[in-house]
Amino acid sequence: MRPESLQKIAFINFGGIGDEILFAPVISEIKRYIPQAHTTLFLEDRSSAVSDLLEVDHIIPLNVQGQSRLRLFFQLWNALRKSHFDVVISSGSSPFIPVLLFLSGIPLRVGFQTGPVSQALLTTQAPLAPKHDRKGYAAAMYFALAQHFLQYLLKTGYQPTQPILPQLKPPPPEDQAWAQDLMHPKTAGNTILIHPGVSTISIQKNILKSWPASHWAALILQLCQEGHSVYLAGGPDDRDSVEEIQRNLPPNLAGFTNLYGQTKNLRQLGALILEADLLLCVDSSPMHLAVGYQKPAVALFGPTDEQKLLPPHDARFIAVTAQNLDCRPCLWDVRNQNCATSECLNVPVETMLAAVRNTLATCF
Repeated sequence: MRPESLQKIAFINFGGIGDEILFAPVISEIKRYIPQAHTTLFLEDRSSAVSDLLEVDHIIPLNVQGQSRLRLFFQLWNALRKSHFDVVISSGSSPFIPVLLFLSGIPLRVGFQTGPVSQALLTTQAPLAPKHDRKGYAAAMYFALAQHFLQYLLKTGYQPTQPILPQLKPPPPEDQAWAQDLMHPKTAGNTILIHPGVSTISIQKNILKSWPASHWAALILQLCQEGHSVYLAGGPDDRDSVEEIQRNLPPNLAGFTNLYGQTKNLRQLGALILEADLLLCVDSSPMHLAVGYQKPAVALFGPTDEQKLLPPHDARFIAVTAQNLDCRPCLWDVRNQNCATSECLNVPVETMLAAVRNTLATCF
């Protein structure tokens, strides 16, 4: 097929909001070379809100959590088969993915190389290291899907985009104006947004990534004393954490504003991140939003691997980790939940504060 003849492209990428943002370079690269094609993204229903951020024409949310793989297989196969796509690009590493794509009848099928079955049933394969040996930024791993497909399609006419970074749609003007009204600077220092939380589903699965409320409060107090305007935000899952942080702060702290409950969607959170000079967070969706908007961020990392989740060699995006702890990172490579002690989250406030000061000095 010639590029100009491709009219409908399907993407399949399951995971949380962060996973969808990490997948965004695949979509934008395909759109750059095949702009006329209508694009559809199949994703988990819990990540539907990301549709406001991605350059995709249509999303189809599927209930993945708690559903049998066989039922999901047939549900996805039926949707792909009925829509008559010209191309399907899937990030899944399951050996059943090539079978699913082949049975859909879609002419051009793109996925990861997982063995003889993928080699026989996929049109184009991207390399994929074994799970225990996957290194480097996850967005670059996903990007290989677009790169190998476009090289197959365009031959020498393809020049990959560099660097590989998510590029998110800016929030609507009304949301940007709303954020400007909320975050007008109160001091001569920098405007700093803090988002301390992670999702309820992570906590339920014993996937712990955040700091104690007392640490966040101590950090906020110090930043306000240094003359910065500090704003605290959080989603519905962060209510208890935000209230505890507030209790640990002195009343009427100069330079501090609690914005909890103000954001109603990802567009508004994105607008707050764009309005701030710097985001302080953990390994969570807000961190990926900051990367997608190319706004400086300092993120606390515990059991997860910062090398997989932040762009390499970019001074705007800094990971703060526990030092001299050989057992981290362990999550996903060694275990599927936190250990009993979570020592990797015992990062001193002064360590985080030093990273904030360095980032502000570098970026402003």
